[in-house]
Amino acid sequence: MTVPNIREITKKEKIKGLTRTSWTLASTICGGLYPYLVFKSFLLFGFLVLIFYIIEYFDDDIVEIYTNKFKHRGKNEYFG
Repeated sequence: MTVPNIREITKKEKIKGLTRTSWTLASTICGGLYPYLVFKSFLLFGFLVLIFYIIEYFDDDIVEIYTNKFKHRGKNEYFG
């Protein structure tokens, strides 16, 4: 693989300025609340997208870091 710029390898794929993880997280949270809180879920979606825009302005990987942190949360005990 030949790439003229190393930045192209580490560049995150963005959809309208946000990473896929941010869009997935916002839509999953609001999609789960939609049957119960119809209009408030739209407001929450807009609020989450705004928060993710602000957070990702400073660091592109911050949402992935937090999702991986909560995903791998468990006991460090192994039984053999």
